[in-house]
Amino acid sequence: MKACDFTDSSGITSWDCGVGSFNPGNWIKFDSVDLSTGYNAFAVSYASPVSGSFDIRIGNPNGQTIGTVNYGPTGDWSTNKWEGTPSLDITTRGRQDIFIVSTSGSANLREFWFKNE
Repeated sequence: MKACDFTDSSGITSWDCGVGSFNPGNWIKFDSVDLSTGYNAFAVSYASPVSGSFDIRIGNPNGQTIGTVNYGPTGDWSTNKWEGTPSLDITTRGRQDIFIVSTSGSANLREFWFKNE
């Protein structure tokens, strides 16, 4: 899914199908993501001159954390790199609202991928 496919957000900017101003406390929401296929990993394409992290949460911005992505600097705001979770802790299946919540650093986000590994 592309970052610009979010259905709700707080504190971010959006342009050219990307998300910017992804700073601590800011979030984006994706409605009704199908978790019934047994996803166990998550990857994101991002750009940032600093290190940081964000949580993947279910239900609301303060909901159950199912994964955390820690990312390193890519060099600048326009050089994208892929980073991901070592694993997702998904006990809730079916369609769920997913929130990507910034916890530290700052990044531009391009694309997300829930996957089975």
